[in-house]
Amino acid sequence: MSQQEIKTVNKALNNLQNVAGIHGEWEFLEHTKNTGIDGILTISLGENRISFKTDIKKEIRHTHIELIKARANVNDMFLLLAQNIFPKAKEMLRNENIAYLDIAGNFYFRNESCYIFIEGNRIPTVEKEKPNRAFTPTGLKIVFLLLTEKNALNMSYREIAHRANVALGNVPLVINNLQEAGYLIAKNRNKYIITRKRELLDRWITGYGETLKPKLMVGRYRFLKNNKYWKEQQLAPGDVWGGEAGANIMSNYIEPEIKTLYTKLSKMELMTKMMLVPDSKGDIEIIQHFWQEAYNLEKYCAPPILIYADLIISQDPRNIEVAESIFDSYLKADFS
Repeated sequence: MSQQEIKTVNKALNNLQNVAGIHGEWEFLEHTKNTGIDGILTISLGENRISFKTDIKKEIRHTHIELIKARANVNDMFLLLAQNIFPKAKEMLRNENIAYLDIAGNFYFRNESCYIFIEGNRIPTVEKEKPNRAFTPTGLKIVFLLLTEKNALNMSYREIAHRANVALGNVPLVINNLQEAGYLIAKNRNKYIITRKRELLDRWITGYGETLKPKLMVGRYRFLKNNKYWKEQQLAPGDVWGGEAGANIMSNYIEPEIKTLYTKLSKMELMTKMMLVPDSKGDIEIIQHFWQEAYNLEKYCAPPILIYADLIISQDPRNIEVAESIFDSYLKADFS
């Protein structure tokens, strides 16, 4: 549990006591960190004590709600605790009857015998965190390499820069910031191991969806001829399917509605080779390929972490379900 998370819990509980007279106690559960549950929050209502399995977040917007729903569905008495939950996100949480608490003491909980809804308390000013280079577009490329290749931390900085397609000078800055944030532990002068790996993956996915992927987006396309079947396409070397299409190749769990292709080709090369035409509502999503492959688990298939991220970012409920299956089958062993 990070110092920032401890501050979030303390501020939320102090303000809940101040604004509503509701006393809360926090218990950190070390062995639940890879389940998305950070600890147990127990509130006292008269003689009654109610305990919640609690997930701590920095900021929650409406785009995060599908993932929160998936977490709440597998945890009874779930509560989301965050520095700031935006109004639309709060409304969506209430509609799903998901308990929440923010650092201002705004609180929602409803069950058969109890209904609490506290709203209108202003979010206090939070001291700005020092920007972390690991979650800039460049840093996210380096973190992706560290998460996908077990040997990456044994590489030289020059090799990491080459494999992540970034300038050499960025690598030590990102490594240092990851260490400062508690995601890397030094074994010796130049060797590290990753800690809080599932948390780092979750933070990478958020950064990828909000910061890196939009910069890599080429656009939406469709096949010139409607009878073109995406699986029959001969892709250029290194090009791979991600998202729903990648999940279909890996597991056949889902028939893709949007096919995400990571490519190194230019727009003109891509349109000529695959007979594609631009279409803002097309079912082919083109993203710039941003990493150097070590290997592909499946032919023409993006790394499982990237497919998992694409599915989570989509916020489509059916994709969230498939993402959890992908995680259990391909990622759980490395992130538990």
